[in-house]
Amino acid sequence: MTHLLPRRRTRRVAVPLLVAALLAGCSTDGTDAPPTAAPTTGSEPTASATAAPPAAAPQAPAGDEGPEDSFRTWLAASRAPDVATACAYMTPELAQRMVDEITARGFPGITDCATLIEMTAGLYAAVGQSSETQVELLEQTADSARLHVVYTEGSSCGSIVLQPGDGHWVLTERSAEEC
Repeated sequence: MTHLLPRRRTRRVAVPLLVAALLAGCSTDGTDAPPTAAPTTGSEPTASATAAPPAAAPQAPAGDEGPEDSFRTWLAASRAPDVATACAYMTPELAQRMVDEITARGFPGITDCATLIEMTAGLYAAVGQSSETQVELLEQTADSARLHVVYTEGSSCGSIVLQPGDGHWVLTERSAEEC
């Protein structure tokens, strides 16, 4: 029984570090943050890491869901896991960078956004990690928004950059861990 204690301690340390690495590992210049996506209706197709970007210039999404709500929708979907929603709230570039980052860390079988979301949701569930966050809108324009997010459990925080998506805000590949 005592041999389980070190494994649990390792999981408690590894999962928050893994998630922080996933979000911070997508950093390009250290000034931007991971994007978020807006909720879907369930009839929308699942976004994948190979999906093409929208052809038209993005416009701020219509409706009541702002960037903060889009981030919270993505976070809840990524923990559920609701693969279709979580992946729809991420740009294909972000999803691919996260897949590349996690496979570089030695996690086998992660090939796309769906397997990434399923694996990370399983890790969070295994250690009982809360998804509680404090989210602050730092700036918003018609073509982007930047949030500051603090995860209350796990002591990580960062800047999240979103762009307008198809009816909702979407997390982009730009991110930076700040603590």
